[in-house]
Amino acid sequence: MNRLLSAFAIFSLMIAVSCEPQENPPVYPGGEGFFILNEGNYLAGNGTVSFYSMETGDIYNNLFGTVNGRGLGDIPSFFASAGNTGYIVVNNSGTIETVDLRTMESLGTFTGLNSPRQMVLYQGKGYVSSLHDQGITVIDLDRNEITGSIDIGNTSEALAVAGGKLFSAHWSGGSTITVTDLATEQVIKTITVGLEPESMVVDRNGMLWVLCTGGWQGEEIPRIFTINTTTLETVAELSFRTVNDNPSSLTCNATGDTLYYLDEGVRRMPVTSSALPSEAYIPAGNRLFYRLMACPGGKVAVTDAIDYQQKGDLLLFSSTGELTDSGQTGIIPGFMLYMKE
Repeated sequence: MNRLLSAFAIFSLMIAVSCEPQENPPVYPGGEGFFILNEGNYLAGNGTVSFYSMETGDIYNNLFGTVNGRGLGDIPSFFASAGNTGYIVVNNSGTIETVDLRTMESLGTFTGLNSPRQMVLYQGKGYVSSLHDQGITVIDLDRNEITGSIDIGNTSEALAVAGGKLFSAHWSGGSTITVTDLATEQVIKTITVGLEPESMVVDRNGMLWVLCTGGWQGEEIPRIFTINTTTLETVAELSFRTVNDNPSSLTCNATGDTLYYLDEGVRRMPVTSSALPSEAYIPAGNRLFYRLMACPGGKVAVTDAIDYQQKGDLLLFSSTGELTDSGQTGIIPGFMLYMKE
């Protein structure tokens, strides 16, 4: 009888354990890799997040929707991070999703922003550019709330921080970089560059590199400007070949000594160079290169938007320009954020 009761107790315990809710397995692995923001079709609200694992070689798609049971929104354009927390800027939805980078679980949503574009983090605050507002939105990251705005006198796109100063580019129809002292949150200077500064980065020497497209109608020859972030003076200017050139997506490697940008493929140059590279070391061929990211070891990740309608591709190249991996992402794969636990 006692043996029968013991067996019954064990059986009952097994049933109880099997009925307990089990923790959901992660929808993407940890370790080294990078997130990809897929913009989706304009006004369709079908933007998504993918993750490429450099350890498994696989792409994990639609992470935010799978975890949270709802869409991310219309045109996710930028991804900032601090520790295990990420901030996804969703441009046309006017939102910023705060997420746990280990699970992609939503931790909250900032709403009511006017066409937010990019976001930089500095000393516990987030600064967000706007395609429509003449101000930089200020977010207190500890309190998780919008606390104000910095009037810079024009709309903004690309952002960079160096030496306690915020550099914001007037991209849409503009030709200036506005400099704000972040200690006082007051504008201290406006620097004139070329027409429509599209992207910019800070190198290891504290120099700000600004890629100007010359205008979407080809009003002037595209140029890259170099600005000393201490003196706020322009120290160099490099011109492209003709008004028909269409460079974009200027970025820098983690060590800050090599620049990369798109122009008929991927081009690269050391920050010590006094001239632009004469040819692409990764030709685009029949691909529509859209965004790129420099990875450790000289590797380069590039997205192919194909036709801006269907699901795109991720392409991973070696330091010598050889294609080492590829895979399908979501619709219009754009901004990428490198991660390593």
